[in-house]
Amino acid sequence: MSNDLIRRLEALERRLNAEQPAGLPPGGPLRVVIVHGCLPPGEPLFATAGGHEWLRASGEDLDAFADRVRAAALDLKASLLVIGGLPRSQAQQDLAMAAYDAWLLTDDGVPPLEPGRGIPA
Repeated sequence: MSNDLIRRLEALERRLNAEQPAGLPPGGPLRVVIVHGCLPPGEPLFATAGGHEWLRASGEDLDAFADRVRAAALDLKASLLVIGGLPRSQAQQDLAMAAYDAWLLTDDGVPPLEPGRGIPA
């Protein structure tokens, strides 16, 4: 996973947690956590809050998806929204496996060079 994507996901998480409904203190009723670094690599594909789940539509922008699921979680009065992570349902598993299969077609089998881990650039 690229450092640019990690920074983008962390910024999105900060934005979603900073946006609270009018009159509520920061850190109010909903905490959003974005989990990244899972397979398939890349942007999150689904979200969960309690027993509810949302799947990202094909071609849906990550920010639009995050805003949509945050609004839905607020309507449900959920206290925690997890975007990304490991699949917890068959629908999430199916979406993740389809994305993983597509990723495998683009993977050359060689891990990316990571100078931060002691490998000379």
